[in-house]
Amino acid sequence: MQPEKTDLGNVLTDQDVLRYLTTNPEFFVVNQDILPRLRIPHESGAAVSLIERQVSVLRGKCGALENSLRDLIAVARENENLHQRLHLLIQDVISAPTLSKIVGLTRSSLQENFHADDVQLLLIAKKPTQALKPKAKIASSTTTRKRKPKVIEGLQVVAHDDDRLALFSQLFESGETCCGLPGTAQLEALVGDDYSGIASAAIIPLYHERQLGVIMLTSRDESRFASGKGVMFLNQLGELLSRRFHGLNSIVPTNLK
Repeated sequence: MQPEKTDLGNVLTDQDVLRYLTTNPEFFVVNQDILPRLRIPHESGAAVSLIERQVSVLRGKCGALENSLRDLIAVARENENLHQRLHLLIQDVISAPTLSKIVGLTRSSLQENFHADDVQLLLIAKKPTQALKPKAKIASSTTTRKRKPKVIEGLQVVAHDDDRLALFSQLFESGETCCGLPGTAQLEALVGDDYSGIASAAIIPLYHERQLGVIMLTSRDESRFASGKGVMFLNQLGELLSRRFHGLNSIVPTNLK
């Protein structure tokens, strides 16, 4: 049966709708998805009929499902955009020639893409393999000056046996990003005494063949990195950076103050 043609340029009246439905009696059979949105009176006096109650419940469920679907689509789009931005960061990190460049790229990307107010890195220096010979020490002290370590914003490098590393032993054991508000000792180890403005943080362990360090994202918003937040992207980024930092020759004990 061909549907009746109507002039879409005119406003439909009740009679137009009634005439269309009368001419097309199977309309609601073909378009059953619209039924939960309609309000159809059912004469039952002062009482609410079972059919009306069922329709009301179905209409509420339909609205809730539509809202959930919109939320899921929004999250999927946000994750896709984030994945693309992190892919660009990975390319930049792989090609970055220096530790300073890698740290700068990492901090700026995490601040922009994860809305972190600040990002701090703590890297662990390699364990010395052998002591320098006395003659080499003398020659080095007489012929060359001791080179000062380069200061990189947002980065500190500590010795492999630094006492502060014990604060992150559980983090390394889990191998997973930890969200929430860190303890006072952990905050002091990563940012010093100026941590009063930190309401939440995410700490990423860096590990590849050995403990390499940690990265901490902080926020003044307690809900930004609240416990239970999804950390899939942060874990993936941590694995990449772990491999990259492991391959750097610049993280050695001689760079320590």
